[in-house]
Amino acid sequence: MRLLKRLPIHPTFYLLFAWFVATGQTVQFFILVLVLLVHELGHFFVAKRLKYKLSSFYLAPYGVALNYKEGRFLGYDEIKIALAGPLANLFSCILIVAVWWVFPAIYSFTYTFVQLSLSLAVLNALPAYPLDGGRVLVSLLSERIPRKRALKISIWLNGVFCLIFFVLFVVSCFVNYNPTLALMCVFLLGGILETKMEGKYQMADLFNKKIKNLSQVKSLAVREDATLGELMRGIDPSKLTMFYLVCESGKTKILTEKKVLSLCMTHPINTKLKDLDLV
Repeated sequence: MRLLKRLPIHPTFYLLFAWFVATGQTVQFFILVLVLLVHELGHFFVAKRLKYKLSSFYLAPYGVALNYKEGRFLGYDEIKIALAGPLANLFSCILIVAVWWVFPAIYSFTYTFVQLSLSLAVLNALPAYPLDGGRVLVSLLSERIPRKRALKISIWLNGVFCLIFFVLFVVSCFVNYNPTLALMCVFLLGGILETKMEGKYQMADLFNKKIKNLSQVKSLAVREDATLGELMRGIDPSKLTMFYLVCESGKTKILTEKKVLSLCMTHPINTKLKDLDLV
């Protein structure tokens, strides 16, 4: 029991395990764990390549419960990391199906893996928090609207999908009983309610920079028509980045990388500096 308390497992994952055991599908559960592992390795390797690290996580039925509310991603890194999981599942499916042509005998042993991999990839494609599709949606919407509002839209869509799954479950009770639809509803709601049970990726160097008595500083001069997104892409992970805003009036203002990240949370990243109140 002590070990279970230490494991970073989302409460809904225990519910999933109980359901598999109760329905006599214990073996399928462990196959699902393998599918989740492939999914998260996809996230992990892409994040590592982009110089991010997984600082904490909680295993959930839809993968690792990640916290992307802070918006600490450079450029389109958030989309790349989010898509890596489902793509890893799809690639593993294609690989196994290709092997079926050479070794058809393994079909019966690997069919469940392929089925669960496809299901997990499709589920995570839904544009709802906390799924990967929701993270992609938030990143794209953040181009046009403040990130906080984009998050609210993604969470609202989660509620819509919960309602859809619930209605489908009720219909299945009279047509073709499918308890999985009810579980889907519970898992999505759990992702919203258990906000403390989240992990997060952080930039390996950007947010853990070692500032010494003498450290290098990257200084960039920017014009007022530069966007927040352009400033984000200019941040150096290994150095403290300072932006010098050259105004048309001839004045110069200093923007720290922390200030830029804060502005990206409250404004669309395509917002020009001249449209911001930078007094």
